[in-house]
Amino acid sequence: MNDKAQQVSRFFKSVTGATAIVYVLMYLFVVPFRMRYPFEMEWLEGSLVIHVKRILAGQPLYVRPSLDFVPFFYTPLYFYLSAAVAKITGVGFPPLRLVAFVSSVGCFVLIALFVRRQTGSGFAALVSAGLFAATYRLSGAWLDIARVDSLFLLFLLAGLYLVKFGESARAWVLAAIVFSLAFLTKQTALAITLPVVIYCLLADFRRGLIFGIVAAAIIGISTFALDRLHDGWYAYYVFGIPSGHPLLKSLLLQFWTADILAPMGVACGMAAVYFCSCFFGPNYKEWLFYFLATGAMVGASWMSRVHEGGFDNVLLTAYAMIAVLFGLGADLTVRTIRDRCADAAGQWEASIYLVLLLQFAVLAYNPLPLIPTAQDEEAGWRLVDRIARIPGEVYVPYHSYLPSLAGKNTYAHGEALYSIMSSDRERGRMSLINEIREAVAQKKFQAAVFDVHRSRRIWSRGVGPANFEGYCIQRDALVSDENAFWPLTGVEVRPEILMFVCP
Repeated sequence: MNDKAQQVSRFFKSVTGATAIVYVLMYLFVVPFRMRYPFEMEWLEGSLVIHVKRILAGQPLYVRPSLDFVPFFYTPLYFYLSAAVAKITGVGFPPLRLVAFVSSVGCFVLIALFVRRQTGSGFAALVSAGLFAATYRLSGAWLDIARVDSLFLLFLLAGLYLVKFGESARAWVLAAIVFSLAFLTKQTALAITLPVVIYCLLADFRRGLIFGIVAAAIIGISTFALDRLHDGWYAYYVFGIPSGHPLLKSLLLQFWTADILAPMGVACGMAAVYFCSCFFGPNYKEWLFYFLATGAMVGASWMSRVHEGGFDNVLLTAYAMIAVLFGLGADLTVRTIRDRCADAAGQWEASIYLVLLLQFAVLAYNPLPLIPTAQDEEAGWRLVDRIARIPGEVYVPYHSYLPSLAGKNTYAHGEALYSIMSSDRERGRMSLINEIREAVAQKKFQAAVFDVHRSRRIWSRGVGPANFEGYCIQRDALVSDENAFWPLTGVEVRPEILMFVCP
């Protein structure tokens, strides 16, 4: 390799590494501004705060669905961990977002450790972590909001790391515990754990059997205990309701084209390089692990994406695994060039780094729109003040935490109500529908606040203005600034329609 070619190669390598660092810093830059924002950045965040408030008040999460409260359909670990933090910080968005943020940093570290342990290359570890950071906007700017996904992903990556690099039965027992914690954070982990069990059994049957028994025991016993503790409502919410979500057939192929190949084409190419090397190489276990782990992580994203309610956040597991393979494939490609093209290695290496830069360029985004503005916060407090000045109870189904900021009672989130009311599970369904009808008929609420979608359509899923007979629409806008108080991610809705009991 001549000196000039070597200098060019080093330059592009440095630029690639610096680009990876920039994406990590962009994420760290927006987090403090978002962490302190006192309103929802995503339309379900506030309801999760109410979950934590119930725990701190000693109330159970999994109860008969009612107008007062319907839990979201997750296993409980994130809520209880956030409640523990809230005892120190106080109740609100910050403790839930703090758990998510710390978990996301753990994900960056684990991705880097995964690649560094596999390749011995700090550069490969950096570009893998940087690529995952670069998918922040692509996956819904979800890593630091008050949702379960970052903690869920942290446990998955930790479990995979222990399985891949653990050299003792004790390490695999710990991995089984970690996968069980992932399940207790989000039940999707079950679909990821099963392929990992298959790998463990094929790689080392005795240790694999121990892994499977420990994971099955923890998941099974915890499910049985939580279901008994909550009179059968735990399984109803965690397994019954999600199983009724309809399949969106149009997304079966679109997931692969629009969500995976279009934004992550280069990374997928590097993954393919690594897979081919493993498949034709001497290490069968290596190929088997990455084949099953990738199938599990990407398959879980696909399974969630093609069902109703699967927003961009469900892509996190796929992007995390692709990021790992990106670094592995890039390192393998560079090493192969050095071994087989020694005379022209500089030019070829520079070309590879340019390809890696292309992948980063495809994911470029402006972080500023992800930061709440002063206008957003002002509009939020004006809305809270407006609700506070209304005498009596106010029903805000799609932002159920807002009445609590106004000193009023909270009620079940409209999306949770919709899932129950539209399900084929008769248990609890009709009693909920009748309770809502009775509350409206008896004028339990002095006023109700409903959402408008950014497309200017009225947004109602199950509970909307049409359900509130005997109520009249107040014509003045609840949020006067056309550009303020919209969510920064997720469904683009905000409260605009105010209905009072007709005189």
